[in-house]
Amino acid sequence: MFGCANIGPPISLVELKKLEDEIKLEATRLYIDDWVRTWKVGFNILKVLPDDTIKKSGIIGALVIENSEDIAKYYNLTSEEGYVIIGVIDNFVASLAGIKPGDLITEIDGKEVKDLDHVKYVTNKYTEIVIARNGNRQLFKVIPKEMPYIRIHVEETGAINAYAKMNKVEFTTGMVHFLENDDELAVVMGHEFAHLIAHHISKSISIGTLCGLAGILTGPFAPLTFKSLYAPYGRDNEREADYLGLIYAQKAGYDIEKGIGLWRRFVFELPETRSKSFFRSHPPSPERILRVKTVSEIIKSSKNQPNGKYMDIN
Repeated sequence: MFGCANIGPPISLVELKKLEDEIKLEATRLYIDDWVRTWKVGFNILKVLPDDTIKKSGIIGALVIENSEDIAKYYNLTSEEGYVIIGVIDNFVASLAGIKPGDLITEIDGKEVKDLDHVKYVTNKYTEIVIARNGNRQLFKVIPKEMPYIRIHVEETGAINAYAKMNKVEFTTGMVHFLENDDELAVVMGHEFAHLIAHHISKSISIGTLCGLAGILTGPFAPLTFKSLYAPYGRDNEREADYLGLIYAQKAGYDIEKGIGLWRRFVFELPETRSKSFFRSHPPSPERILRVKTVSEIIKSSKNQPNGKYMDIN
């Protein structure tokens, strides 16, 4: 005998819509938190990079992203247009001036902000920033500081990945969640910065062009989703990035020994990384575990910082 399936009591569509909106809002909050956390770790490392390694720009310590329906709802903004500040560095230029997350930037030095390329600051002179807050127009005068600058972006996806691309470092939310603390995040961030500082990308750009690649990506986890891009890179590039990245993270005040836990976890999540043939371009995870341990011991036992060249580990 056929009949309708017993699916239980009816669900209120009003309650369902309310729950969906709550989940969407919480997802936006988590995404913002992931991005701000990653950006702040990167900011701390950028402050300690050696001179003349990365091009400097005027910085006020405010993370600005493009507005959207979800961002506008999260901050209770009246418009879904424009560019919103989602994070500020404590006791730095923006926060000291009173700028805060949720502020909508409308003008910089009398010019309308139409895209992120217009969010640029000149050092050693007052910059006038017009912000919309609670429906009111407010003017802030700040003096940006000159610092090394690399754009840090976080993509909302469950893939575990991080890579450097030209003048930008990209993390996925899957990677941010995989990393258990800011010390581990700093180890990966330092690695990505090192690729850019050591010009690993520019050295391989001609090869990438010949191969018809849309972009050149590097990173300890990037092969998980970009396997085809890795033929131009060798293990020595990765070893150098590992080594220099550890130095940068340590100088920024992070506990680089936590990187041991990161690579141990990675080796069990991806058993293929135990092999020396790992995509033919990356050191196996056991070597990276030993490298972190060795570098940590050298830094702790010596008053002098390492000289910036990677060491051989047999």
